This record gives sequence, C-alpha cells and structure tokens, in this order.
Amino acid sequence: MPIRNRIMGFTCCSKRVTKLHLAGVFLFLLVLYNEWLEYGLKAHNWLIQEEADEEYVRVLIAADPQILSEKSKLSYPLNIISTWDADRFISKTFHMALEKAHPEVVIFLGDLINDGSISNDKEFSESVQHFKNLMEIPEYVKKIIYVPGDNDIGGEINDPVTATKVKRFYEAFNQDIHTSYKFIDFVQVNAMDQHNSPNISMNVYPALGKRGRIRILLSHIPLLPISRKTFKEVIVSHEPSLIFSGHEHESFHFIGERKDALANEFWPLYAEGNMWVTENLSDHLHEITVPTCSYRMGKEKYGYGIAIIARSGVVHYKVKWSPSRFSQLWNYVICAALFGIVLLYKLIFWVKDFMIKSFHLVKYHYT
Repeated sequence: MPIRNRIMGFTCCSKRVTKLHLAGVFLFLLVLYNEWLEYGLKAHNWLIQEEADEEYVRVLIAADPQILSEKSKLSYPLNIISTWDADRFISKTFHMALEKAHPEVVIFLGDLINDGSISNDKEFSESVQHFKNLMEIPEYVKKIIYVPGDNDIGGEINDPVTATKVKRFYEAFNQDIHTSYKFIDFVQVNAMDQHNSPNISMNVYPALGKRGRIRILLSHIPLLPISRKTFKEVIVSHEPSLIFSGHEHESFHFIGERKDALANEFWPLYAEGNMWVTENLSDHLHEITVPTCSYRMGKEKYGYGIAIIARSGVVHYKVKWSPSRFSQLWNYVICAALFGIVLLYKLIFWVKDFMIKSFHLVKYHYT
C-alpha cells in the first residue's frame, strides 16, 4: 500500500477514535459531576457552627423520605430503575448529612414508608427492614427517634388511624412517645386523628416538669397552624420550647404565642446557606417545618434539617439542601437525546451509502 494511503487511513482512523474518546470523556465527566462532584460542592455549604462556650446537642432531622414498597412500585421495567435511583439518592444524601452534621440525635418526622399504613404485617416488616438498611445509623448517634406519619399509620379520610397500626409502628421501630437526652425532652404528638386530641399526658412523664430542661414537641403534621381548641389546650399544657414537624414537604418557620399555641407569623426558609438563630426559646413558641428529603415528592428543593441546641436555649438551625436530582436526570436525558440524534444522523448516511452501493452493484451486474 502506498505511503500516502497509509497515512490517510491512519488519520481517518485517528479521527474516528478521537470522536469516540471525546464522547466517552464527556459521558465520564457528566457522570462524575452528577454523582460525585455536585454532592461534594453541596456538602461544602453544610457546615454549621455550634456554641463552643456551653453544652449543646446536635440534631439531624429527616422528613418524609417515603421509601417505596412493593405496593408502590411502577410497572416493570421502570420499577427497577426508579426504585433503585430513589433509594440510592435517599441513602447517599442521608449519609452525607450524617457525615457533615455528626449528630447525637437523629429524628425521622414521619412518612417513613410510602405504603406503610395499607401494608399487611409481613409487608410492613419487610419495608421497615429495607428502610433501616438504607438509612443505617452509625454508632456515634446516641438517640434515634421515629415519628409516625399518615403514610405509616393512617390519617387520611379513607385510611384512618387505628390502635393496631400505631402499636405496630412503635414496636417495629422500638419507640416510645417520650425520649430524653441530656437537657432535652423530645415528646411525640399525633395530630393525624381528626376526632381525638393527642393522648399524651403530663402526668405520665413527671420528669418533663423539671426546670432547666428544654422540651421539644415532634409531630408529622405542623401544630401551630391547627385551629382546634382542644388540641391547642393539649399543646399549651406541655409548655414546649420548640416544635419540629414535617408533612408539608416545604421549609417553613411558624411563630406563635405560648399562651394559645396559634401561629401569628410565617416565614419560608428556602435560601441556600442561610441559618436561623433564636437567642431565647422562652419568648415565643417556634415551629420549624422540615422539608422532604426525597426528590420523589416533586418539590424543587429537598434536604435535611440540622439543629444545634444549646442548654441556654440558643438554637442554630439550617437546611442542608441536597443536589437537584431532577436536573441531574435531565442532564442524562439531554445527553442521551444528543447521542441518539448523532447516531440517527450517522445511520441515515450509512443507509444512504449502502443503498447507493447496492444500486451500483446491481447496475454493474446487469451491464
């Protein structure tokens, strides 16, 4: 073969290899950014400063993960992809939040399992184990609190709360409605039963009345916006210092008076990197609504709450926003579409060349 032809053949081959290399490098960089770099950039803003001069408790809060069960999975084969990606995202972001926050207390604010309330005992047990595997807690965490949500024990019109489902939830997660750690008392409140007030009595836990302790109510549904009088009386009787809630899938801050436990101020907590600080929990009654940590809820933003609570009552709170999984998935879709267009373009020209060559061969054969 002439040297010139060899050089031209080598050059064409090199160009083909270069294009493949560029495509591979682009895909590698996209995956690297979507699955690792963006998480690292987000986690860089997750740092929060504690009060170094006094005793404090670091708390990590996850709301509405709604882990998929067999009942909620989509039709094959979408169920494999969607469930795998949703589970992976929840587990990955949760453990990143754990690593950055290094909390002493972890709180799950309800709707842990997407179909817990309508599952039978076997399905519920399997879903609970799957949840615990995904949201594995390290040994340095001293207390884990699981608050039931309407997806866990009922609460909707066609899915009422029952004593059986409540008992099943608390036994599966080895929970009590009262948890104490250091100078804080965490008390769970069930606001999902539309007919009854929370069945929590101050007489059951006399230790809660000790001075110098901070009492925090935990509820799946926000408490201060509720207008039921009997319910308000129960909240006021607890004399809470702070309330954490979920359910709304959004990040809110309600402020009310202690005497009536009714919200009279409302502020969204959306800004990236912003920290909410209260100097004294005794002046007003504050409620923080923690956003969902799952992108499956369809919200634009999702993440985890981190609170640093000092013995003096000073609270630093910040939302650790996760990367936008929807943006990442759209990046993959756009990339796949572009590659598809290029391949289709190449295929059209290949078919055209093939038809032309076939035509010439047939013409040559008959001439």
